[in-house]
Amino acid sequence: MNLKKNVTIKGIIGRIACVAVGLIVLIAPFTAVAQELKESISPFPSVVEGWTPYAESIKFSEDFTRMAYVARRDKGLAVIVDGKPGPVYEAIGQDTPVFSPDSRRVAYKAKKGGTWYLVVDSREYPPYEAVSLPRFSRKDSSHVIYIGKKGAKQCVVANGREVGCYDGIAKDFYGFSRNSTRWAAVVNKNKKQVVIVDGKEGAAYDTVTPPLFSHDDRRVAHTANRNGKWVMVADGKEGPAHDATGVFMFSPDSQHLYYCFQKDKKWRLMIDGKESPMAHDGLGIPVFSPNGKRMSQSALRGEKWFMIIDGKEEGEWDEIFVMSYSPDSRRTAYNTRKGKQRYMVVDGQSMGPYDVASMPVFSGDSKHMAFAAKRGSQWFVVMDGREERPYSSVTTPLFSPDGRHMSYVAQKGGSWTLVTDGKEGPAFSEVANPAWSPNSQHVAYMIKKNGAWSVCVDGKTAPTAFQGFLKGSSLDFIGPNRLRALALRQGKVGAEFIKYELDIR
Repeated sequence: MNLKKNVTIKGIIGRIACVAVGLIVLIAPFTAVAQELKESISPFPSVVEGWTPYAESIKFSEDFTRMAYVARRDKGLAVIVDGKPGPVYEAIGQDTPVFSPDSRRVAYKAKKGGTWYLVVDSREYPPYEAVSLPRFSRKDSSHVIYIGKKGAKQCVVANGREVGCYDGIAKDFYGFSRNSTRWAAVVNKNKKQVVIVDGKEGAAYDTVTPPLFSHDDRRVAHTANRNGKWVMVADGKEGPAHDATGVFMFSPDSQHLYYCFQKDKKWRLMIDGKESPMAHDGLGIPVFSPNGKRMSQSALRGEKWFMIIDGKEEGEWDEIFVMSYSPDSRRTAYNTRKGKQRYMVVDGQSMGPYDVASMPVFSGDSKHMAFAAKRGSQWFVVMDGREERPYSSVTTPLFSPDGRHMSYVAQKGGSWTLVTDGKEGPAFSEVANPAWSPNSQHVAYMIKKNGAWSVCVDGKTAPTAFQGFLKGSSLDFIGPNRLRALALRQGKVGAEFIKYELDIR
């Protein structure tokens, strides 16, 4: 681990207490007002006596309830988790410790006797000359996979058990399926590449792409090159050979496999082994509706792009950007470019022109669609085709969970405000990271006033001010009327991290 000198409170704040202006949202007049804001302020454990912490190593769990960091005492290093020092080692690996997605587990790389170990929940896994960062299974965090170096070989290690050693392992091509039930890796063996799924090796190829699991984890697919020809390998079986293959994906119900391939210098779509009759000069990534029954894809003919929705072509554009379906899968929207102008196409009808147009956003009930746009020097939000008042800057709008309200952050002169259902809230130096309560009754956001940061709910500012909130963090509603944040303030002995919770009454 590359250790640097300890940093001052200002250094810590500079590294991790910055907040970027965020966005949030609300459409029938929003009238809820927080009557009382009751705060709960709980400092994380202070620095353990006798240990010198390294600010760059500080990590927090995803739920912002746990903290871990590397500290030195004499010539030894240890990871301190929730205020408790672990075993002493010669070195702690760079970019560790790390928390699991469920926040319950912690892992780090440690060196002892010239050998490296992965330490998971205080347990040392097998020793190697070097170890990679661990990857936890995303859904339940119960599994962990990493790479260990043994001589000239690299070994796949799953849950502390060595699966196999190979000439090399693709750095970004190993990990778990979305439901955490399976894992896969791409390895180099005898100058070929092989995909390993659940410990079982597949066929050898000149080159392979990262494997993709279906939504239900039952199927797996990847493309592979052998002797200059590309094939789709689905569930271990090869499809026909092609000059080239492009993007591939499973349908949301996991029943169908789609991929693009090149034939006679044209691009086509293959669906479950059946070739589409339409040929194009280029194809975009397929987009499925939430219910999985509809599919859209951009296509290139000559120098013009058009959108194919349910097998029907529409429009002709110089460029097509983000495509979105409404939550009920009935509506579509995508932003486009013609010349230097941007347009928004909603249900087949174009809006614009604009100089800039953000991604389209549908309300949860699918009744409304909004986006941010710029014309000249003015920014504004467009909702259901109607332009709202102009500002110096606005963020992309989002809707409340019930779809009845819409909000966005706007800059007016030298100040910022949250606009909800067209009504401006109080003005502040900065406004960041708004969030809606699950019941759509409250909207909360971070605000900066007089150089300090606070939480504001329904336009009412909470009493306590902080030096900042953790960089990259947000306001997280953990109940209909309760939210959580991770704040920073200067304590008596230096930087103090705060578990901040707010009850809205």
